[in-house]
Amino acid sequence: MFKDFMGQLATQRWDDHRYYHQSRVNQTLHLVSAISFVVAYGLLFIDPAVAALGGWGVSMVTRQSGHFFFEPLGFDEVNQATNEHKEAIKV
Repeated sequence: MFKDFMGQLATQRWDDHRYYHQSRVNQTLHLVSAISFVVAYGLLFIDPAVAALGGWGVSMVTRQSGHFFFEPLGFDEVNQATNEHKEAIKV
């Protein structure tokens, strides 16, 4: 059962990278987001409110704006991947 779960997780991570992380700008914004989350985890013990605002305000905004503004639209056409297909994979 654990091997099956790990296999599904690996497939999901590959699909996520393949369909949503092709832009270098988006990858950079994900790195900024990840660093912001690590900082937020450190701040959690000092000031939880600032940690929450930083975690969501900085990390999630940079991560989601990367997807929204910087993912190449032509990538889906070239690889014949519709939004419905990608959403079905995420579910």
